[in-house]
Amino acid sequence: MSSSTINSEIFSSDLADSVSFIDQSRTKLEKLEDIRLQKLKNFQWRKKMAIPIGAILTPVFGFIDYWLVMLQRGNEDAFAGLSVIVLSALWGWVTQPKRQYTRAYKTEILPDIARLFGDFTYDPKGKIPMEAMKPSKIIPNYTSYRSEDYFSGTYKNIGIDFSEILLRKKSGKSTVTVFKGLAVLLTNGTRPFHGHTILTRDNGNVGSWFTQIGSGLKHVDLVDPEFEKLFDVYSSDQTEARYLIDPMIVENLKSLYKEYNGKNMRAAFYDESFLILIASNENHFEPADIHTPATTSQSLISLKREIGQIISIVERLSLYDPKKRSN
Repeated sequence: MSSSTINSEIFSSDLADSVSFIDQSRTKLEKLEDIRLQKLKNFQWRKKMAIPIGAILTPVFGFIDYWLVMLQRGNEDAFAGLSVIVLSALWGWVTQPKRQYTRAYKTEILPDIARLFGDFTYDPKGKIPMEAMKPSKIIPNYTSYRSEDYFSGTYKNIGIDFSEILLRKKSGKSTVTVFKGLAVLLTNGTRPFHGHTILTRDNGNVGSWFTQIGSGLKHVDLVDPEFEKLFDVYSSDQTEARYLIDPMIVENLKSLYKEYNGKNMRAAFYDESFLILIASNENHFEPADIHTPATTSQSLISLKREIGQIISIVERLSLYDPKKRSN
């Protein structure tokens, strides 16, 4: 099935469904519009107040930082950054109404959009269980795991969980981000894979990404030279890997790679699961800006389309049927 056919199937009823959904959500949207107007007024007032407050605080705390530097000369543990902390806190105070509106919109609308696709739930602070992802061997070493906008449900008898995730690792006295982006986990309990197959962007530094790359996985040579320019494939079962990475899946993965700007896109077939990690600095599943009326239909349609694109991965990757596996 081509990407265009799948998109047509997923979104063919976009207009009719969206109009119906907008009508059903009218009461919620009108309440959200009242919240938006209140938060927008609060945001604009805080922006005006922040200018004189910042003008007073910047030289004061800049002077304090200067003296902290002078007093701690030669001290390796010297600290001087109060002005940055204070101004960051001021900016957080200014933009708080925007975050409050976004949170209210998501809480009211995203669960309803998720249910349009079937048996799906939405949890703004939920997360994919790490014990389900870590066996994939594509999770980098990390010390903290955060998640937001977690969706979970079943589509065409395939379990699907997806969310934005942030993995960070302590490195000396600092903490660095080792992954930020979208995680999509597909699970089919009736058809486990025979082997373990991993796809990774060919960046010449595979070892820095995989935590267990050496455990029985060998490089797989494929027939598509364009695909091999984008990905390296490793597997414990060469025959199954070549079956999994067939021409249709190759095309669909290349399409996903381009759609989500997959500079650091990783994927793994393992046990009964298929995990995709798509690195991205963008925030997904976000409503329109606070300056846009909540009753504007385009925001709803955009959110529905984005969620639908993720769910369509089930069809676009045509999950494995072991009965068709070549021996």
